[in-house]
Amino acid sequence: MSEVNGPTPEQTSVIEPKKSSKGWWASLLLFLAFIGPGLITGIFGNDAGGITTYSVIGAKYGLSIIWMIIPVTLMLVIFQEMSGRMGAITGKGLSDLIRENFGIRIAFYLILAKLLAGMANALANFAGMAAALELFGVSKFITVPAMAVFIWLLAIKANYRRIEKIFLIGILFYAAYIVAGFLAPIDWSEVGRQVIRPSIDLSPGYFFLLVALIGTTVAPWMPFYQQSAVVEKELKISDYKYARWETPAAGLSVGVIIFFIILTCSTLGGDGIETAADAARALAYIPGVGQHATILFGGGLLVDSIGAALIIPLSTSFSVCEIFGWESGVNKSFSDAPQFYGLFTLQIFVGAAIILIPDISLIGVMLISQMINGLLLPFVLIAMLFLVNDKKIMGQYTNRPLFNLAAIICTVLVSAAAIILVAMAIFNFN
Repeated sequence: MSEVNGPTPEQTSVIEPKKSSKGWWASLLLFLAFIGPGLITGIFGNDAGGITTYSVIGAKYGLSIIWMIIPVTLMLVIFQEMSGRMGAITGKGLSDLIRENFGIRIAFYLILAKLLAGMANALANFAGMAAALELFGVSKFITVPAMAVFIWLLAIKANYRRIEKIFLIGILFYAAYIVAGFLAPIDWSEVGRQVIRPSIDLSPGYFFLLVALIGTTVAPWMPFYQQSAVVEKELKISDYKYARWETPAAGLSVGVIIFFIILTCSTLGGDGIETAADAARALAYIPGVGQHATILFGGGLLVDSIGAALIIPLSTSFSVCEIFGWESGVNKSFSDAPQFYGLFTLQIFVGAAIILIPDISLIGVMLISQMINGLLLPFVLIAMLFLVNDKKIMGQYTNRPLFNLAAIICTVLVSAAAIILVAMAIFNFN
């Protein structure tokens, strides 16, 4: 590959931190200006499938598994940092880099798998919307078509800046899980004990859900979307020293949300809790909690599903268009980027139509989406490791040795978890 694909010496020099007289207040304002891609990707990675996984984990094994939130959050931070850095340094999406460095054939098959995963994830998130609104007695035959049209219009009519603002406002609704957690009857001293000295269960069920926690926190669409969003936001190398602060902030936010979901559901007991909607219903019967927690939990599931139903199809459209060199991006009109919006439209309306099939299993749809994600994820993470360590691409901004060791360990652990999760899901499914 030609050296022209990497950053020039002039470009790479400007990312180095320089002493500034602007002070911490000016730095904070710069951070807020660049915030968006990492936080949105991390938070909305908690989609319907993820929320279901965390709810079931909390209900079945309670506080004994919350210790795992810390290493899982660190894994997420490592992958998000690499993705954001590649976007800022190269000015290219992940699909672009895969095509240029691994060839069109490998890129084609990888993106074909990602298209299938995107379709499955769209289904899962429409299933999440349907389940959330059925909590309030609203039929999916009303809500799913309405939400599909709303999401489609939002992508068609809004530019990147407007969509980013909507996402950032939507993140505030995740506070519903935190409020629900404080409403639930939690033994906080026991929470502290379980964080420091967890009661690890050696049963197969505990192991399965432990693996599920790792495998659902990092999804294959996330690095594709984040890197494309960094490019779409037009972040430059000189911006990245501020934008990178977003990565630990996003990881911490995700960890807090997972913590409170598991915490809240730990009060339920495992019987009959198979989905996030089941957990929301069960909260109504806890003394002192009542319908308030059900509304908060169900509302959180609804917002999660809507946000993910927008962001994941966008990620897939970005990826496919980058591979074939088609125009892409929500800053462009439908006529300027017909393939981009056509793929987005296909995912939204096919996903919504399938969910409207009578008697379709919503939990089955979510299970299939997680299985496809698990099969795709190892290939995406391994490709990222090769790309981020290529000096022709990243110049002096390849992974440093200790960070690279941590990234390799995380890649092995997350990939193994995803493969084990798929194998166990197939076994249980059959």
